[in-house]
Amino acid sequence: MTSTSFHISASLLLATAIACGGAQQNQPAAPAAPPAEPAPPAVATADSAAPAPAAAPARPTTRGPNLTPAGVVFNFKPEGKPAKIFLAGTFNNWNPSDASYLMKNDGPNGMWSITVKLAPGTYQYKFVADGQWIKDPSSPGSAPDGFGGQNGQFDVK
Repeated sequence: MTSTSFHISASLLLATAIACGGAQQNQPAAPAAPPAEPAPPAVATADSAAPAPAAAPARPTTRGPNLTPAGVVFNFKPEGKPAKIFLAGTFNNWNPSDASYLMKNDGPNGMWSITVKLAPGTYQYKFVADGQWIKDPSSPGSAPDGFGGQNGQFDVK
């Protein structure tokens, strides 16, 4: 091996070792960084799954989807007294039992609600009360659900 090829081979070996985390140069250790703040929740688009809904109390109390600074507040007053109601739609891939979209019973008035952060777009949804899919009668719009029924539909601007 010539001295030129030795220097090139040694340089390549050193560069590879440094890139892989081995044979590092002596440098003072960096001070420990303070714990990072958790990243804010991602905002869902009309075509992707949404992050878990915000935990803030749902207001206003008007039925249907209500656009607020905290997100979209869905209010629904079902017939009867279901044990659980989930919100399912294009924002969570139509998952009828996604625990992140379990609605909260707001008390003796029978209104259930949830607040969801959504990016601008057009969304479709239904409520799922004890396994039964229900179109929101207060939805501002509707679209065919592909099964002979209708989904609720609304826009976030």
